This record gives sequence, structure tokens and C-alpha cells, in this order.
Amino acid sequence: MDGVLDGVRIIDLSRFIAGPCASMLLADFGAEVIRVERSGGEEDRYIGLWAPSGDSLMFLNQARNKKAITLNYIYNKEALELFMRLIGKADVLLHNFSPTAVKRMGIDYETLSSINPGLIYAEVTAFGSRGAYANRLGFDPIAQALSGGSVLNGYEDHPPLRAGVPYVDYGTGFLTAFGIALALYHRDRTRKGQKIESSLLKTAVAMNALPISEYAVTGKKRTRIGNRRWYVGPSDLYRTKDGKWLYVTTVTKGLFTRWCRLLGREELTERPDLSTDYDRFQKRDEIDPMVKGWILARTAEKAQAELMRARIPYSLAYDVDEVAEDPQVKAEEVLIDLDHGEFGTFKLCGTPVSLLGTPARVRLPGPRVGEHNQEIFCGLLGYPVQKLAEFQEKGVL
Repeated sequence: MDGVLDGVRIIDLSRFIAGPCASMLLADFGAEVIRVERSGGEEDRYIGLWAPSGDSLMFLNQARNKKAITLNYIYNKEALELFMRLIGKADVLLHNFSPTAVKRMGIDYETLSSINPGLIYAEVTAFGSRGAYANRLGFDPIAQALSGGSVLNGYEDHPPLRAGVPYVDYGTGFLTAFGIALALYHRDRTRKGQKIESSLLKTAVAMNALPISEYAVTGKKRTRIGNRRWYVGPSDLYRTKDGKWLYVTTVTKGLFTRWCRLLGREELTERPDLSTDYDRFQKRDEIDPMVKGWILARTAEKAQAELMRARIPYSLAYDVDEVAEDPQVKAEEVLIDLDHGEFGTFKLCGTPVSLLGTPARVRLPGPRVGEHNQEIFCGLLGYPVQKLAEFQEKGVL
């Protein structure tokens, strides 16, 4: 079955997580993604723990289904000319350079759209293209801190904490892929390309917008309350009899009623001061010890069985060595085993969205540096094979 994005060609200059995550999603659904690197490969191939192939697991998780070429377009004039030829045959250009950097390199939107008016130009930055921070460097933890998210993580009387999962990076990648898909749809209708801007700042603040709105309207600030959830209850991480951790959350009167029935405390459902989620949050010092005691008296297996029967949301807090063995993770193919040939099979992320009519396919492992030079420069651009050696000698590739 053809992928929904078959025939779409993306030139990907991005590195690390946000940009490569976006192009990974599009590649999973059939787009031809050509990753452009310097001669020795980009930094994100080598940051973090390495797989037996010599590439980092960060790179391999997001490089599947992509092609890789080398092209020193930043420093070499002839390489830049080759790059412009590629742009003429592309549908999308994706990068995560600063606005100043792309102008300096001559690959800004105005320049590239004059070569290819139908080009969709996707720019991922830390802080956006306008304002005092436009040319500041930034990564996921910086955006978490600026958005107010870090101040809400952790416990009272302890310093703010960044989230261990780089949710801003991945969220920006997902939104960028969404923007590219919308722009492709718009181009199909109008034949016009456009520029797309996404940033870590926008993603981080959007994800933390509710507490910001609450303060702006009511003057009330959320504080650090550990694993508890604001304005609902009971909702926390509780220890089981056998030393495991179980997260349980009740939202709405219906779930709270089930909880009371499970605990044998149906009378709580009749109390006016426990009638809403906010009421129960306010009474958390009374309610939480009941839940804590109930779970502490049971093993994780027994507690989960009873919670399942009562239809109350719960989950064990898994360590990373347990996630892949969960039966639902397997059933949903949230993780996949991808064959990397002589280097063995690596466990990587699956595609986090399913289109049942045009499903994603993970076909190829992450490419080696310059693996597709001949295919792209000789096949797509039409240069003779002998020309590749000349390009390499002149520092073009």
C-alpha cells in the first residue's frame, strides 16, 4: 500500500530532536526525506549512548526511513549551488537554524522561494523569528524554564525541576509535522508554497497555558505539589504493599463514586463539601490518607485487579526496562524492533499516530553518513558517477 505522502520530497537540514522528529513522522507516512549533513555527519549522530552501529540512539530513533547525503553547503560555494538544485526539486525544506544564520548562509525563505515558489519552508527555532530572543540559542530545558513549567515540577520547598522527558522538543516536532501537512494540503488547493514557523517557546507556553490563564484571571498561582494533580482528587502516586508505585487518578463525580464504593465509604458521596473535583482537591488531606492506606494494604497485582474491576484509571510507574514488556505497549506497537543488518536489531520508537487507511511503515534503519550520495546526486540531479570523486576532492561533499 502506498504511503499517504508518497511523492513528497523533503530536504532536511535539522538536527537533534524537534526537526528530525517532524521529518521522521512524515517519512513514516511515505515522504522521501533527504537528510543533508556535513562530510563527517552532524553532531546528533554522536550525542548520547551509541548503538553498535556507531550512531547515537537519539539519532537512530528519528532517522529511520530517511536518506542521507553529505553536502558542505555552508562553507563551499559549489556545494551551495548543488543545494539550490536540490531545492528546485523539493516540496519541503526543514531546518532549525536561527533567522540570522539562514540569511548569512543564503538559504532564507525569500531566497529559496524565488527558486521554487511552491516550496514549503519549515523553520524550527528556540524562540521564534521576531523579538529580542530571536537569535538566542535554546534547547528543551530552556523552554521548559521560560514557560513556567519547571516551577510547577517537584515538591514544595525544593527547587524547580525540569521534566525528564523532553516534551517540548517532541511536542514541537509533532506540531511542525502538523504544520507541514497543512501547508501541503493548502498547496494542493492553491499551488502556493509558504513559510511555517514553530518554536520551542510556543510549544512550551502552549502546554503550560492553563496555569498562566488561571493566574491572569483569578490571581491564584499553582505551586509544586509533587505527583498530585491540581484541582482534582484523589490523584497521586501511591506505594503498594510490595514496594511498587501505582498512579491512581479520579476525575469527575462518577469516578469518585466508584472509589468510595471500592473503599466501602459510600457515605462520602453524600457530603456537600465533596461534591465537586475542586471540593475534593481542597479536602485532599482528609481523602488521600484513605487511598494511601487502601493501596498500601495490597500488593500491586491485587490493587490493579480491584481497580480494573471498579473501572478506575491507574498505572504502575514503570522503569525503562519494564515498558517494552507491557502487553498493551506491544499490542499498539508503540515500540518496534528494527533490523540494522550486521549490527543487530534495535528497539526504537514506533509511529505515535495511526491512519488505518494509509498506515505508516517503518521500512529502513537510519542511514550511514553519505549513504545516498550516488542516488541523489547522480540519480536525481543527473551527475555522472565519476563526478562524485571530483566533488569529494573539492570539499563539496
